[in-house]
Amino acid sequence: MKKITFGSLLVIVALLLSSCQFHTGLGSLLGGNKSSSGSSASGSPTKHVKATHTPPSPKAANLVTITSAGYKPDTLQVKVGDTVTWTNNDSAAHTVTSDTAGVFDSGSIAQGATFKFTFTQAGTFTYHSTSDSSWKGTITVQ
Repeated sequence: MKKITFGSLLVIVALLLSSCQFHTGLGSLLGGNKSSSGSSASGSPTKHVKATHTPPSPKAANLVTITSAGYKPDTLQVKVGDTVTWTNNDSAAHTVTSDTAGVFDSGSIAQGATFKFTFTQAGTFTYHSTSDSSWKGTITVQ
């Protein structure tokens, strides 16, 4: 049986990789020809696409701002398990109080402070501010 040396094995692997379309960097380094071996069924050259992971960004749709005019937006649609965050940008303190007793109640939210609530079941949840009874909001959970 003939012995293969490490150097010979390295040369064989390099030659195999240089002809592979997915290793264009090594192929061009070793003088591989990308245009002859890498084409799709339509005849156009195929592209190597590098996969990247982009972490999910916070959902802007789950944010409610409390202003001097009320809740913005005053209606919101979220999914079961989503957390809604209310931020008080008004100079006065306000509350986020469920119309159904015991579901959620922020207590007094000072200027610049936030209140978060995670919705664990589907349904329509209406709420109001105890400091201004005309302020109303609705969260629909699917």
